[in-house]
Amino acid sequence: MFTVKLEEIPDEGLHLKWKEEPAALSSYLENLSRIDFDFRGPLDSEADITKAGKTILIKGRVKTVLQMSCVRCLKEFTYPLSSTFDLTLLHLKEASLSEEAELSEEDLESSFFEGGEIHVSEIACEQIFLEIPLQPLCQEDCKGLCPVCGKDRNASPCDCRKEGIESGFAALRKLKLDS
Repeated sequence: MFTVKLEEIPDEGLHLKWKEEPAALSSYLENLSRIDFDFRGPLDSEADITKAGKTILIKGRVKTVLQMSCVRCLKEFTYPLSSTFDLTLLHLKEASLSEEAELSEEDLESSFFEGGEIHVSEIACEQIFLEIPLQPLCQEDCKGLCPVCGKDRNASPCDCRKEGIESGFAALRKLKLDS
């Protein structure tokens, strides 16, 4: 994983451009509890890093291709992803850690780092995680699998009887209200 030492960042800032192959990212991904995707292409990253006092400002871009499973039909599909980001990093020692504090908007948009280096590869991976859809679909109009026979309804329709699923609120239709 790619890191930058704070003393390596000149006053005018630092421009970085790097590429990480999927195999190199696998060790980082293994530490995470649940991963629903694989990298199918390299992770191309770019970042402009500047110091602003004790704060580090990062403006960057990430681009890759992911292999994901559709939540409706379970087919594997490729998902090209490209994103830009702005990140403010504060040194953990400098941050106030009082028991209760009201957070400002700036606090909510900031991240923290420890020690004398910044793990820019991890930051790039985090940006990828933030861009992954919660419900990945192979196509927007995916019909999914038949709940009766399990046939992929995108490939061909099935002849299963379409029984309406009764909602728990159906009993309310019988309720008569006095007006």
